[in-house]
This record gives sequence, structure tokens and C-alpha cells, in this order.
Amino acid sequence: MQSTEVVTPASDAPQASLLRLAWLMAWISSTAFGGASILILRREICQRYRWMSESEFLELYAMAQVSPGSIPVSLNCLLGRRFAGTPGFFVCLFAGTIPGFVILMTLAFLSTNPSMEILRHALKGAAAVAVGMVMANAMELTYPHRGKIADMAIICFAALAVVVFHLNLVATLALFLPVSIVVLRAVGEL
Repeated sequence: MQSTEVVTPASDAPQASLLRLAWLMAWISSTAFGGASILILRREICQRYRWMSESEFLELYAMAQVSPGSIPVSLNCLLGRRFAGTPGFFVCLFAGTIPGFVILMTLAFLSTNPSMEILRHALKGAAAVAVGMVMANAMELTYPHRGKIADMAIICFAALAVVVFHLNLVATLALFLPVSIVVLRAVGEL
């Protein structure tokens, strides 16, 4: 597991220009799948380019999770807006969706060919990898909270509610937002 120390934006860090944002979003859109895109995006923005701190990224990630639509697309748009205003919003929206869409449509077209059975098997294997990447992302994001009993209890109970009881996002948030506020206030973390 990589270091999870908070990296604050450095004054010597390169600025997030529209071209840099477009290149980063297009690269991630064309190479990542499943939850890996968020993990790669966080590493690139917070650790490699140091355009924002981990806490700022997690704040935008939380907003993307409760926004309608796909979380990676919502996060791309929020990041683009934060870095470059309305033009950044649209650059990140298009650069973060068009390359992946083109690749997806190409794979969909190829997978309809009966002689491309190996492609269908590869896509099934990619689904397993996507689950692993989501798990790695969850582990890496919860790592800084490992010493906080209240945080870990909330994380474990929320995971249990989703995995065992199949609660959807709205039910999970409706249940655990008030519980987490009460618990974290009681232990003095909020």
C-alpha cells in the first residue's frame, strides 16, 4: 500500500491547464475501468501533480457520490470546474467520457462477432479485476482512519449493510449519515 500522507498543493507544482486536464482525463478514460479510474485520478491529482490535497479531493469525491449519474463523470466535472471554471467543466466532461465511450462501442461491436470468443472471456476477466480495484481503492481511502475506532466501526457497519442487507445508496446514506454525525460528535471528532 502506498503512502497516504496528505500532500498539500506545492507552489512549484504545475498548474492544471485545460490541456493538462484534457490529457489526464482522456488518458484515464481510455485506460481505466471500474472503480480504478477514481483511484488513478486521486493519485495523479493529489500525489503526482499536487494540484490539491487529499482532503480537498475527498470532499469533491463525496459530492460526486451523492450527485446523480456516474461517479467518475461527476468527479471529473467537479474537478474541471474547481481547476478551470466552466471551460474546465466541459473539457473534463468530454475528455473523461468520449475516449472510454469509443473504446466501449468498439468492444461491443467486436464482441458480437461469434469468432471473437476470446474477447468475451477477456471482458469477463476484466470484471473481476474491476472488483479488485474497487476493493483496493476502498482500502486505500480508509487507511488513514485505521486508528480511529468510531470511523472504522461506521465504515464496517456501512459495508455490512450494503454487502449483507443489500441497502441501496439512498437507504445507506439515510441510515448512516445521522448515525455517523451522532457517533463522531459523541467521541469529539466532529
